[in-house]
Amino acid sequence: MVQRDRSPRKFMAGGRADELVLAGSAPTSTVPGDPIAHIHRGTSFIVLVDGAIVIYMLATVLALTGALDTLGGSAVMGGAVFGGLMVYSGYRQRRVWAYWPAVVVLVMASLLFATLAFINLLEGLLSGQMVSFLFVFLMGWASFGSGRRALFHWHPGYRSGYLRQPLPNSFELADGEMLAACPSCMAVLAIQPTMLGRADRCPHCSARLVSQSLMDRYDEDE
Repeated sequence: MVQRDRSPRKFMAGGRADELVLAGSAPTSTVPGDPIAHIHRGTSFIVLVDGAIVIYMLATVLALTGALDTLGGSAVMGGAVFGGLMVYSGYRQRRVWAYWPAVVVLVMASLLFATLAFINLLEGLLSGQMVSFLFVFLMGWASFGSGRRALFHWHPGYRSGYLRQPLPNSFELADGEMLAACPSCMAVLAIQPTMLGRADRCPHCSARLVSQSLMDRYDEDE
């Protein structure tokens, strides 16, 4: 009897996208036929929040320069608010035109958070105030989160899911295997859910395929 390789396998093409779920998550966490639904919902919310923060910082800069009280400044703010809401609404409804503008919002927010983290780092080193280092951690984490969400959009699996396009049908799953997306890099893998454990990692980014909280919950049930 031939022993099959039970390690997660890279997936570059396949026609079983309706079975794609996040590794370590229950299949009910996704919408049938929509493998990126939960990731898209989370990213849509982050696009809204990041857009609001970018617009707020723009308003702060205009206020400091006195341009906010001018007709031109008011027009810029009105256009920014309208544009931000349009991008969020379009991205939430998966409009083709909103895909890359949403990435721009995420990248801008990531760079903004990174800049604030750097400024607070300098302030903390000069003044020795611990609160500055706390803001360095918070801003750094926010920058990493927005940047990682932006990187999702370069993965063909996420792009196909966003556009609701089927993946090419040229991949054969072994018995007991199903398709799953890495929670960290969105690489699509062929896995055997019952064989996943603490040591299993994504062959692309080396991140854990099963979260620690899920493993702890599993240990409690045993």
